[in-house]
Amino acid sequence: MRQRGLSLIELMIAMMLGLVIAAGVGSVFQSTRQTYRSVESLSQLQESARSTFELLSHDLRQSGLGICGDTSSIANVLNGASGNAFFQWVGLMGFDGEMAAPRITTGSGTGQRVAGTSAIQLQGVTGSGFAIANHMAASTSFKINAIQTDFAAGDILMVCDVSQATLFQVTHYYSSTLTVKYETGAGTPGNCSTGLGFPSNCSSTLGNPYTYGPNASITRFLSTIWYIGNNGRNTDGGQSLYRLRLGENGNLVTEEIVAGVNNLQIRYHERGANIWSNAANVEAANNWSVVDAVELALTFESAETQVSIDTTHNEGRLQHNVTLIIALRNRIQ
Repeated sequence: MRQRGLSLIELMIAMMLGLVIAAGVGSVFQSTRQTYRSVESLSQLQESARSTFELLSHDLRQSGLGICGDTSSIANVLNGASGNAFFQWVGLMGFDGEMAAPRITTGSGTGQRVAGTSAIQLQGVTGSGFAIANHMAASTSFKINAIQTDFAAGDILMVCDVSQATLFQVTHYYSSTLTVKYETGAGTPGNCSTGLGFPSNCSSTLGNPYTYGPNASITRFLSTIWYIGNNGRNTDGGQSLYRLRLGENGNLVTEEIVAGVNNLQIRYHERGANIWSNAANVEAANNWSVVDAVELALTFESAETQVSIDTTHNEGRLQHNVTLIIALRNRIQ
């Protein structure tokens, strides 16, 4: 009788070939999936680095007076300015990992600064501002030469000309007439005097009188601190780049800017020097006013885990180290 079908040996060989093919397909699929995750992680790291550079460099380049030049004659009529680092004019100031930064707690809580990381305080003005048509000092008001502005009551503004600048708070804004008022006794923190001259005099409501001429500039005051903070999300690596900024009515606003940034170390270049210095050395020499460039060393981590060959570090996340050097356009000579 003629034998039909497969022998046991043939069946076993066929099964073995099937298993080999299935294993090969599975291996290719797993390899492709891992490659895809790695490429996605690299793309995320590059995007994080690009976003950090664009956003942080914007504030860095704006630090200093910008449209107002780099004068040291800055009057400040904000109430409590001497006790609030966000109201005091510093232009730029840095903090090494072991140095405390104003109004920021170092710890493990969400939004708190990561120990051992640098922070930097930046102050300046936003945009190109507006020209003043008329300063009516007797009625504590400015008439703006513009079609419209985005000013509002509670805003902290800076007005300047070639001789001096003044920090003050808007108490009323009339959009129909483009008029900014800056009385005392209103708003938070409010103004200590209506005299906008340098040096400031808060001993009376009239203060040190000064009248800005036509075409003086007026714009919103920028005051921020950038730092690395805990974001409370392990899926994003646990740390992010944060910004603490001065908002309306003197309130401080904490903003998470870029996730997956877990380290920031900063060095500073002083005009005429041939070395980079840390914040402690610049502070000791009282040289913040001559810092003309900043070096930022940042470490980024991927959100995806188990994509690095080093699986012992933070669940195998990819790391990307970036060093940026940014010149302060308002201090370049």
